[in-house]
Amino acid sequence: MNRFFLIALILISYFTLSIDAYANDTLNLQAYLEVIMDNHPLVKKAELNDELTAAYALKGRGALDPKLSSDYNTKYFSDTDYYTVWQSEAKIPTSLPIDFAIGYERNNGVFLNNENGVPTNGLVYGTINLSVLRGLLFDEQRYTIQQAELSGIKSQIEKDIVLREILYQAISAYIQWTKAQNDFNINENYLQLVIERHLNVVQLFESGDIPAIDTIESRLNLNSAEKLLLLSKDKQIKATQKISLFIWNEDGYPLALNAAIYPMNIELLIQELLELTLSNNPVLENDPLIRKLENEISSLELMNRLEKENLKPQLDLKYNTILNLGKDKFEPSFTFNDYKYGVSFLYPLLNRKTKSELRLNDALIQQNAYDRTQYLGTLNSKYDSYLSRRDIQSELLVISQEKVANSRSLYEAEQLKFSLGESSIFLLNSRERKLLESRIELIKNYEALGNILNDLYYIKMGQG
Repeated sequence: MNRFFLIALILISYFTLSIDAYANDTLNLQAYLEVIMDNHPLVKKAELNDELTAAYALKGRGALDPKLSSDYNTKYFSDTDYYTVWQSEAKIPTSLPIDFAIGYERNNGVFLNNENGVPTNGLVYGTINLSVLRGLLFDEQRYTIQQAELSGIKSQIEKDIVLREILYQAISAYIQWTKAQNDFNINENYLQLVIERHLNVVQLFESGDIPAIDTIESRLNLNSAEKLLLLSKDKQIKATQKISLFIWNEDGYPLALNAAIYPMNIELLIQELLELTLSNNPVLENDPLIRKLENEISSLELMNRLEKENLKPQLDLKYNTILNLGKDKFEPSFTFNDYKYGVSFLYPLLNRKTKSELRLNDALIQQNAYDRTQYLGTLNSKYDSYLSRRDIQSELLVISQEKVANSRSLYEAEQLKFSLGESSIFLLNSRERKLLESRIELIKNYEALGNILNDLYYIKMGQG
């Protein structure tokens, strides 16, 4: 790990030791994110994807649901029973190219078709349907089951993507809020010091110790401090409003953030973000957008597998065993000489529809594969870039902290010289502004480091 990054970690840890962790009026990052995960409507919407996953799983199992059917037809005209045809069947599909059925058939009537003739008590039959070409290795039922599983996985990936985006935006807003609050606090303290000094300068002028021009210089400095405070207040209001958009109550209503609620100390915030990003290195291949592309490829490949089956001729064999229940009384009898047997064959001569579907799916698979390669390369590049930028920003943070310390030393020395009459109000104001600028710059560096850490955390989120 970069030497300056280690130094920054040590300095941040040192500063946080002397800070009360969480005051009662502080909304820390962890509590803030918990409120979002519990109540935010988009989070609740994303959690419904769990229900979608369960529904898809049920849909897949539905492809093997047994089916019960019954068909009853009768014709009665001029006191004559023309025919009554009644057939009931229970069909049991399987995940193999074999389907089973068991049925009962009972028909009668004066004009009943001879092929529908059965004993008086009817027939019980068992049916076996076997696909020996198309559908032998793969069929619609197996496609439905596996496609439902892929759809369930996709819904979970979509959930990961949404939650990651919400958390990333929420943390970004929190960092901005923390920075705006710190800027306001610095400018507020600065204005208070300028006011006190201005009053002191006016007293010195009235006692004849300094010229009138110094009061103008002091007043000009006061105007600048007032302007800086108003500008920082405007940014604070905007940041507070933005973060309020992420906070909802349990009843589904947005909450306006109380003005008495403050963000956590910025050093503590950076420390917490560091802990999030330093735990476990991400497996970039598990990024939810990568998994989404892979899921789409798997879905297209599954569809291609079914379409390739459609290129084969369809040859189905159907065999029915028949159980005679008796003619005049109930006397079940079975013999292998009683059966029904059928063969069906189908083959489109050109099969252009299936071939076009295969070409289309192959092209889409290639597009998704190229997208995956490009995105993974971009992700690797971004991750390496974020690590380098984190180290550079850590170096800048160390420099900024040293700059604040040096500016404070110069300012305090100038204060001493001014009290001894060896300096001017102009030089003192200049030193004070330099100290203000260095403190604002330090907060800006904290914000920049926080945003980079948030970018790193974004890559780690949604790994699945």
